[in-house]
Amino acid sequence: MSAEAPSAATQAARLLVAVRRGAPRLPALPVAVAPQTLEAAYAIQHEVLRELGGRVAGWKATLFDARHGICAPLAAHSIIDAPAYFMTYRAATAHTTRFGVEPEIAFRVGEDLPPLAAGQRYEREQVCAALVSAHAAVEIVTSRYADGDSVTQLERVADLFMNEALVVGLSVPGWRDLAIADLELEVRIDGVCLFRGRGGHPLSDPLLPVLWLANHLSGRGQGLRAGDLVTTGSCNGVRLLAPGQHYSAYFVGLGASMVTF
Repeated sequence: MSAEAPSAATQAARLLVAVRRGAPRLPALPVAVAPQTLEAAYAIQHEVLRELGGRVAGWKATLFDARHGICAPLAAHSIIDAPAYFMTYRAATAHTTRFGVEPEIAFRVGEDLPPLAAGQRYEREQVCAALVSAHAAVEIVTSRYADGDSVTQLERVADLFMNEALVVGLSVPGWRDLAIADLELEVRIDGVCLFRGRGGHPLSDPLLPVLWLANHLSGRGQGLRAGDLVTTGSCNGVRLLAPGQHYSAYFVGLGASMVTF
């Protein structure tokens, strides 16, 4: 009996993982395996993690508005404590010489938020009560496509929405005492201040993506688990860094996350 042919999701995932391991970047996913729905893109995400042997230890959540967004699972091996020394020749995506970096606020889940019964939703207070700490974070991003802007949004979602790694700063258990949506942020590259300002989250509230994610996962029968990290979107856009450069994002009240390439 012949072995069962791999699914379209598995085939797409293997192409994306091959790029991580040194194959040339893809112009796009072949039409036969490219995702046509968000569910298909999510299926490819999880096949990518399975092919990499990665355990889900967090989530990237990006919102279009308070009730609609997309997410990507973060593998345990892609979450790094700050300050980090990111060895580009050992990067998860081989032959990458420039990476995008963006400052974010991340939260750690302290107790499970399991799936709710059909029709029920988590309220903001429930989700906030389950968050044990907040962190300054730097997401490192790159695309497994030759031109990430030329492929469809679904193909970008399938590619773990360009995540390469998440550099996480110190735990701040007292985050509820902070004006978390209006923290002063300072961004530096090689010691030069390139931005200083307040707030900056795309929806003006970094807790909204966590609330959305809790309900999104609940509706899929998954849920957030104690220990998961949730990163909530860029507070100052993406900047490109090359080997030898140092990047820091300092949130007043949360501290800094730093990475040297």
